[in-house]
Amino acid sequence: FHKYYTVHRVITEDKELTKARLILIDCTRIVLLNTLKILGISAPESM
Repeated sequence: FHKYYTVHRVITEDKELTKARLILIDCTRIVLLNTLKILGISAPESM
């Protein structure tokens, strides 16, 4: 994810692009949380 964020800024002047990237990030968050839950690993609330 860090590599993606470095190459593709999430918040941009293009509101539609920003919205799409925020949705993508939220979907990624959900998938990662579910994967960790299946594996029995707790996820940190913040870094």
